[in-house]
Amino acid sequence: MTIPPPPVPAESSDAPAVAARAPGWWRRNRLALIALVILVPATAAAIGWQEWYQYFGFGARPVSAVEVDEDESIEFAGATWGPIRGGEIADVTGLDVPRDSRLIAVAVPVQASTEGIGCATPTLVEQSTGRGWDPVRDRIGLEYDSDEPTTCNSSEAGDYELILPFVVPDDADGPFWVDIMPYDAGGSYLRFSFEP
Repeated sequence: MTIPPPPVPAESSDAPAVAARAPGWWRRNRLALIALVILVPATAAAIGWQEWYQYFGFGARPVSAVEVDEDESIEFAGATWGPIRGGEIADVTGLDVPRDSRLIAVAVPVQASTEGIGCATPTLVEQSTGRGWDPVRDRIGLEYDSDEPTTCNSSEAGDYELILPFVVPDDADGPFWVDIMPYDAGGSYLRFSFEP
């Protein structure tokens, strides 16, 4: 027994000569690819702008130092600052100061205008290395005292003094800078030279 050949359909006059091909992957996904080409750079730009604005945008992160000698005062951002004074505190009895470290206290007089002035927490910076330290009043066991603030208070007008205790390692040699960043100073901040 032989197998007959398969039947061939009769050609109609309106049938296309070549079978239609299905569209390729690029054509099927062209709208998604166009959206991707537009959205990826837009997303990268939006994220980059957001990060930049978080770091620099809110009143401009200070980048320009206004240097002031230890025995001088300066009028800056609506207040008069300095002259600063301070030194190493030898008697740390009753304070929680780690071994192999020193306690340095700095006093910064502030004469604020009638509106007051706000600032970020001042820092102590070693000039030779750039290492920095924040005030440690509560961490060494000194209780809060409203007469000895460690940061500016925008609701506090008149004269007051910032009292800033810093714990630094024994190998931190002066001179230091005391950096104070008032909020209304744009891209500038105060940098007092300080030698304990």
